[in-house]
Amino acid sequence: MCLTIFLFASVVLASAQAPSAPGKPLPPGPMQHKIKAACTTCHNAGRITEQHLTRRQWVDQLAKMEGLGAVIADADRSAMLDYLTRNFGPEKGAAKDPATPAGK
Repeated sequence: MCLTIFLFASVVLASAQAPSAPGKPLPPGPMQHKIKAACTTCHNAGRITEQHLTRRQWVDQLAKMEGLGAVIADADRSAMLDYLTRNFGPEKGAAKDPATPAGK
């Protein structure tokens, strides 16, 4: 029983991504702190900075993250989307499939 619990805990801890893992920093802007608060609680900034999505794809990503527990105030949604699209839109780099984790 103890071995089973140890193995389970080892797998869970090994698969967890540290939110403070180094990555490309979020660029300055009026929504930087809110993006950090909503997104980097669960994953590092690289999950954001390495994606280059259209506004529609960012809309879908925010909805997906809310479904997973992210808290995004309705009043901030448009400004957050502006920040994400301006800094991590398709013109900023090669578009990536949002279903593919960053770094792969």
